[in-house]
Amino acid sequence: MVAKKNADKEAPREQWSSKMSLVMASAGSAIGLGNIWMFPWRMGTYGGSAFLLIYVLIIAFIGLIALMGEFAMGRGQGKGPISAFEAIFREKKLAGGKWLGLFPVLMTLAVTIFYMVVVGWIIHYFVISFQGFAGLNLATYFSGFAGSSSAISWHVLAVVATTAIVYMGVKKGLEPINNLMLPGLLILMVVLAIRAVTLPGAVEGIRFMFAPNFGALADPLTWFNALAQALFSLSLLGCTLVIYGSYMPKGTDIPQAAAYTAIFDTIAALLAAFIVFPAAFAFGVSPNAGIPLLFVTLPGLFAQMPAGLLFGALFFLLVIFAATTSAISLFESAVEPLMDAFKWARKKAALITGAVVLLAGLPLTINMGHFSLWMRVTSGILMPIGTLVTMIVLFWVFGALRARKEVNEGAAVKMGPWWEFFGKYVAVGGTFFILVAGILRFTGQWR
Repeated sequence: MVAKKNADKEAPREQWSSKMSLVMASAGSAIGLGNIWMFPWRMGTYGGSAFLLIYVLIIAFIGLIALMGEFAMGRGQGKGPISAFEAIFREKKLAGGKWLGLFPVLMTLAVTIFYMVVVGWIIHYFVISFQGFAGLNLATYFSGFAGSSSAISWHVLAVVATTAIVYMGVKKGLEPINNLMLPGLLILMVVLAIRAVTLPGAVEGIRFMFAPNFGALADPLTWFNALAQALFSLSLLGCTLVIYGSYMPKGTDIPQAAAYTAIFDTIAALLAAFIVFPAAFAFGVSPNAGIPLLFVTLPGLFAQMPAGLLFGALFFLLVIFAATTSAISLFESAVEPLMDAFKWARKKAALITGAVVLLAGLPLTINMGHFSLWMRVTSGILMPIGTLVTMIVLFWVFGALRARKEVNEGAAVKMGPWWEFFGKYVAVGGTFFILVAGILRFTGQWR
């Protein structure tokens, strides 16, 4: 028994089998409900083409820098955020690094809890899509299902399935699922986008996406939402990508891996827009419906569309793929810290994480008021705190110069001193702006 415990403690850290596996996992983490659900309604609400322009610029000048930095911190320390922060603070003769490292972990866990509730809804909608949405009063159906005891079994199924994947580890669980689901996800998105843009009247949706809207560039809400969307979409929660970087072998080209991740994520967001906007304009419905977009507006479109039964099922299969790849990365962000802090075996850490997420999510599953409040606090306040803490530790305590040296190790294209400026001031400043704006919006002082 003692020998087994010692073996658990001394077990070598898992690693990705290839750079492509890392890219698939990172892109799978990034491509999720944020792309398919949140991106279209934010774009539809906050400026259309102006939002898209700002979003792409933020991905290029903040998202890529932060991606590289989090990968570099994880690979350089060979640890997740708790032990990485502790080691960095110890080097600087500072106290409290281990406890500070808990911040991004707990913030990511808070996201995981409400995210898994939505994954349960999606599995349910995939099942009922086979009978079609025609004849259903979708608004009434969703309000009767979400926030009721009927959603509990689907929440349980979502948590159990995700726990099982993470339980199997990096090479037996995370890698094969991402390698299977990510290509399938992108293929399904292309098929649905082609169908959407060929609908009568779809050209108005495409025009909405790309027609210049310079007036919205002056609206701070456009910038806030584009920035928040970019950081959330790329999984820059201050935890996941540090962990994924810690599984990265030395010599991996970090800038290239970060670029592929950002490219795949942006392509997925654009494909989602090409599905939602042409279809919405073709049938005269609003694309900025928030939560109901995924569960009321889009099923309503499939009910009116030729071969809607087929395309409805394909769409919710696509959403399951997207939700699953992101869910396993969120789970891993809790499992690795448990393995690290308590020296638990992966299986034990995965089961305990599953139990915590399941039990904490039950009150949100049966009460939409609780769900909405949890989601608002988490996405508007807690998540930016976790991201900001990591950005400050990465670029100011660990050091932007040191981070750049780690990024450049094994890189075909080296990052210059400009990279440090963007990390220390632009990435940190942008994250601080999201946090302040989120607090002001939550308290009703800015709308």
